[in-house]
Amino acid sequence: MQKQKTKSVTPFAKASAYLFKIATALLCAIAFWNCSSESEQSNTAAIEGGTTSVALKLEYASAPLLDSLVLDCYGADTLHYVHSTEDASFGLELFPSDHWNFKAKIYANGTLMQVGELETKLEAGTTVSLNIQMHAIVGFVYIDIPLGLHNEAGIESGEMKLTSKSGSYTIPMEFSANRGVFKSGSLKLGESYDITISLLDSNGKKIYELSDKFDLSENSPVPSLELKSLRSQVALAIQAAADKNIELSLPLPAGYRKPKVEEILITEYFSAPSTNDTTQYEFVEIYNGSLDTLILDDCSLGITSSSSTKHFPLTVSEIAPSQVLVLGNPNGKNTPPLYINTDGWADMANSKGQVVLKCDGVTLDSLYYSSTPDSIHTNVVPAMGSSKYGSSGQLNIDRWDSRRDSSAWCLGTPTPGKLSFCD
Repeated sequence: MQKQKTKSVTPFAKASAYLFKIATALLCAIAFWNCSSESEQSNTAAIEGGTTSVALKLEYASAPLLDSLVLDCYGADTLHYVHSTEDASFGLELFPSDHWNFKAKIYANGTLMQVGELETKLEAGTTVSLNIQMHAIVGFVYIDIPLGLHNEAGIESGEMKLTSKSGSYTIPMEFSANRGVFKSGSLKLGESYDITISLLDSNGKKIYELSDKFDLSENSPVPSLELKSLRSQVALAIQAAADKNIELSLPLPAGYRKPKVEEILITEYFSAPSTNDTTQYEFVEIYNGSLDTLILDDCSLGITSSSSTKHFPLTVSEIAPSQVLVLGNPNGKNTPPLYINTDGWADMANSKGQVVLKCDGVTLDSLYYSSTPDSIHTNVVPAMGSSKYGSSGQLNIDRWDSRRDSSAWCLGTPTPGKLSFCD
């Protein structure tokens, strides 16, 4: 059996190898320290003076059923932002780059509706304002049909027909507590459409029909179709509309009168604005749920402050069907279309209070709000506690007839002048 040979290593060789390893380690350590120091200095410089403040806003035509605004940023970094439709502005802190690419998308009616893109150079330590012009890629049709809270016209069903050279669509009407809604799917731009709206009673009898034409384009992806009244004086607003053909057999004369109980409602109150938001203000919102124009002479609103109750006359003389009126001290971008700027508006009690709407001495609607029920008020409209601010009490208008139940109300971001459909 042959023995395996073993290589002999002298003490001097062992020492030399050991010293070589130490020297190599030291060199690596020095090199690593230098690289680490340079990298740290570079990052520090970028953070202290190398970012760019970007104020970016999406420019788009407002449309119903907007879902969200999406912004993707590609450059020195990759960023993704999603905003609600209430805020079309994006505040960004970005690292400088010769090529920043911003791609924006707007979703509406459950689909991608508009897109926009912008490419630019960003330099360190600067502040820039950018706008992205959005372009529609599809359109759709959305029409509100005012039925009134009591559906006096007796409309039980409806149908909308759209016809173009690309095809024909039939859309049934959807119902809620006070309105009917027609909304199409995505429609091709650059075409002319014939539209027919038919409304039927419980026996299937046609009691209203309207026919018209409109063009769907990038500049008008959602045509302005608004049926303002089902009374004998019908108003339909269509941009660049052709001659309309209207058939009406509703047994409802146009109304101009004083309101009755359960026709005009208190639909929102805001008693505790946030001290950090200068656009917020106390207000009470009322809604005309009838099909008539209601006269508000001799009407007043009473609110409970921390020490007393004050009554404010409704100085607006009338309120149209489906119109929303706001009382308070509006300011800034949250000023609604129809409002009364009240003098001497009392501070509403934050945790609990009462709002009463009266006309000719008769209480038409009222509510008691509180952060917690008590022995007298066991079912109250929800309110913020005394230490919490920024949310208003909103009536789900689809549940208007059960508004005495606290579950018909929700707390949320104030929406003066807009009805709520909260869960």
